[in-house]
Amino acid sequence: MERKPFHFTASGYVVHKRRVLLILHTKLRKWLPPGGHMLTDGAGRFIESPEEAAKREIAEETGFDVEIHASKYPSLDPNHEMLAVPESMHIHRIDEEHDHFGFDYFCLMKAERPNSEPEEKCRWFSEKELETCAPNENLPIPEDVRALALKAIRLLND
Repeated sequence: MERKPFHFTASGYVVHKRRVLLILHTKLRKWLPPGGHMLTDGAGRFIESPEEAAKREIAEETGFDVEIHASKYPSLDPNHEMLAVPESMHIHRIDEEHDHFGFDYFCLMKAERPNSEPEEKCRWFSEKELETCAPNENLPIPEDVRALALKAIRLLND
């Protein structure tokens, strides 16, 4: 794979009552976990961690505040902040100019109801729907998204 410049992104698979929340990405026309770009300052330096970006993007896109469920190694130095270990990391092609380097987390909602109106069209998918959903329907769920969504439901089994 030819390496191109990339942007850092973070996403979260939000699980509640054995279902996972996906958003309909309007530009790509497919179901994806909520997420987006990590924020940078005017000089292009990152001003949030991947887990902070995932929580912010999930809140913006779905209205839900979430808690990330991931391993975090203990810090042995007061000057080091240890970060949550992502469930997956990947590089995916966006266009001819750049790629996205993504961090995926598994999350649980902090409350039953959203704090705000969602920015995106959201839908809860059950384990059965994910298992039986045809891959080539009009609004597909990519196979890697389907696999991670199923794993999130089975692992977080709230």
